Amino acid sequence: MRKLINPLLSLIAIALVVALWAYHWASNSDSASNSDEGSNSAKETESYRPTLEHDPPVPDPPKAAVRDFETFLDRLRAASETNADSLLLHRDALERAEQVFRNSVGVPDDVPIEMHRPFFTIDPEAVFALYFDLPTLERGLGLYQQHCSGCHGTYGRGNGSATQQWYAGNFPRNFWYGKFKSRSTRYGVVPTDSDLYRTLTRGLYGSTMPPFRHLSVQDRWALVQFVKSLANFYDDYDEVIVNRFDRKADRSKSAALDVGDEPPVTLDSVTRGRVLFIEQGCIKCHQGSKSKPVGLARGEGGFTNWTDEMGRPIGHSRNLTTRVFLSGAASSDLFRIISGGPTIGPMPSYQNIPNEDRWALVHYVQSVFKPDYPQAPASADALAHPPTTDDGKSDSAAANGSGEE
Repeated sequence: MRKLINPLLSLIAIALVVALWAYHWASNSDSASNSDEGSNSAKETESYRPTLEHDPPVPDPPKAAVRDFETFLDRLRAASETNADSLLLHRDALERAEQVFRNSVGVPDDVPIEMHRPFFTIDPEAVFALYFDLPTLERGLGLYQQHCSGCHGTYGRGNGSATQQWYAGNFPRNFWYGKFKSRSTRYGVVPTDSDLYRTLTRGLYGSTMPPFRHLSVQDRWALVQFVKSLANFYDDYDEVIVNRFDRKADRSKSAALDVGDEPPVTLDSVTRGRVLFIEQGCIKCHQGSKSKPVGLARGEGGFTNWTDEMGRPIGHSRNLTTRVFLSGAASSDLFRIISGGPTIGPMPSYQNIPNEDRWALVHYVQSVFKPDYPQAPASADALAHPPTTDDGKSDSAAANGSGEE
């Protein structure tokens, strides 16, 4: 018996040594993995700082997230076609929704309610009910209520409780309208998934919208899909509910903007940009008769029609000298916002002017806050042909503007 015990003890000892070695190896492997993950997280945090002048790549969305959103669209279409009334507010509930809209922070009393009814007629709880067994949207709803509802409202209508306390003319988006400033698509067209992910990750620099880099990539993609699921309106002519991100219902067929390669910054490109800044009417809102493009208050120059998607007043135009841009400070960011326009507010799209002219505008705007850039001479203003007013005269604001010395 003793002869059997000794070999058995030896085997047990060997097994313990192997187990300890395996545990030690696994621990080191996990530590290295966590270190790499932390390093990657730090790199992403650095790359998504909105003041940096490069545009970080956006990861591909998880296939499961895309699949869940497509399933939601299928359910929305089916419910809309068979019984659209089940997705709508009626009688007292609709009256309360109208009253909530009227009481939403910043909405003027004279805003016609009829223009907005297609968006708030839909019952948000009925939309949420379509999320059953769709983990991405269920997760997105929970994340939204935790991180976003304080500003954007419980149902994403842009009227969260925080807006009553510290917003001043910088109102949060109403997601039901499907209108977003930071996009790579044409004017009035919904943004791409990458656009939404970029905004969610970086935040909107110069506003109260913070970055959400602290959330995992999967959680950010869940929020992206959730926000898209809110962009619904009721087409009372066809009596159907339409989601603005539904490609089957999209008649614009607009592809994402191809930014391409930026041409070199030269004195000619900056000067050309200054001329275009005057000729395209940019000076009317961003400079007027001031010496630099420091932005104008809403009432300056007679502008009283600056409003957002809910008819709320926009207080001022962007001060281009501060290097603070909602959509980011990279050249590609400026190219996107100039090309497609913000959709919200008075700024138009410049998609129809040549790419080289749009890049010239980018270079001029950058020269305003970059003293090391070539500076457009004051004589550049004389080369411009300002847009004419209704009486056929040159715009006085443009005529009084001056370039950088």
